Amino acid sequence: MLETQLYFNFKDMFRAPRLALGRRMLVMLEALFISYVAFVVFTYLALLVDGNSFGSIWNKYHLLPSCCVAASMGFFARILISLSYVIAVVVIWLGVTSVAKITIKEYKGDLFYSSRDGWKWAMKNWFPVFFGPISIGIVVGFFVVLAALFGWLAQWPVLDIIFYGLLFVIFLPTALFLAFSALAFGVGLFMSPSIVACAEEDTMGSMFGSYTLLWNQPVRLITYTVMTLVAAMIGYQIFYIFILSAFKFIEMVFGHEMIMGNAYVAIKQVGMDLFGNYSFLPSNLFAGYCCDSTCLFMPNCLSSIYEPVAAGCGGGGCGGCASAAPAVVSATITQTITGVVVGIFTLLAHLAVPAYALATMATGFATSFIVLTKHKDDQDLIKRKDADERAEAEAAEAEDEAQVDTPENAEDTKTDEPETE
Repeated sequence: MLETQLYFNFKDMFRAPRLALGRRMLVMLEALFISYVAFVVFTYLALLVDGNSFGSIWNKYHLLPSCCVAASMGFFARILISLSYVIAVVVIWLGVTSVAKITIKEYKGDLFYSSRDGWKWAMKNWFPVFFGPISIGIVVGFFVVLAALFGWLAQWPVLDIIFYGLLFVIFLPTALFLAFSALAFGVGLFMSPSIVACAEEDTMGSMFGSYTLLWNQPVRLITYTVMTLVAAMIGYQIFYIFILSAFKFIEMVFGHEMIMGNAYVAIKQVGMDLFGNYSFLPSNLFAGYCCDSTCLFMPNCLSSIYEPVAAGCGGGGCGGCASAAPAVVSATITQTITGVVVGIFTLLAHLAVPAYALATMATGFATSFIVLTKHKDDQDLIKRKDADERAEAEAAEAEDEAQVDTPENAEDTKTDEPETE
């Protein structure tokens, strides 16, 4: 296998936007789609528990419930929606771990390590990914509770001398350690998947890896993290414009009156109705193309993206891009089926944009961890054998030993008996 030769400096961070395309983006797209399905299912369950009928929920939200719907719900309904958020975080975190494993495997020269292999590895080694940062949080919480207990005891005479005055010499360095641990907890949140996937660390290794990265390489850690986030933001915007351009090309060709005409309008309307006429789908996407491709960094961008089509893009705050609502054309059975398929693929296409940004970040974090480990421990993780490589080496040695012990050409040996007179 041909290993990737890294520079082991900031130049390696520029690999992330290119490497994020392909398997890594597919992994994050799967993670986002699972998160979306979980959100829709649990939101519908929450609304049903809250006393709404399925028909009223569908007529109001379709397949894209509002993320603010929980504000007016009861306690149990909010628990269900909160559970969907937890599932989304867990799945996305596992997706980041899978991307980190794919990245280190590709750097090792294994170009055939698939997204499915990455998911399998992440599902098998999920515990240290989550409980590395959680362990840091438990340590911080323990000392905070202990300090609160001492403070509560110190409110009485004499005890204040013991539990605050005499122990203050311990409280000050402990507080400094807790402040550092809080920063290490933040490092673990985004570096734990890379620590576990690239170095194959356990829970303790994931925990102390966050501390050592922050202590030994703080400047490089901050620099590489900022570079990764900036690359993800720029890549998000550029990829979004490409997606919009692709849909606009489809609109120009298939939507022409001499090609599909009203059939295209009917199919587009069916796909739009699946998601409650929100403007991120093709209906208002093409009419407000100049708006959608540039308003992502404007203050009222979110309100414009999720504004109903009838209000037009100009009403959402982008300005200068107002569009009229499309003509309503009744669809046939085949057009309805086609519209459903097109609507689902359109949703996946738009989920691919944040998926690419997340894949860029996951790849950048994995690359930065490999580079930082080289500077921190003088250890090249690319050249170090992982569990799979060690298993292959042991299997090859066992096979060689078996071949040595077994003769290649077995012949029957005959013993000569002495002749008797």
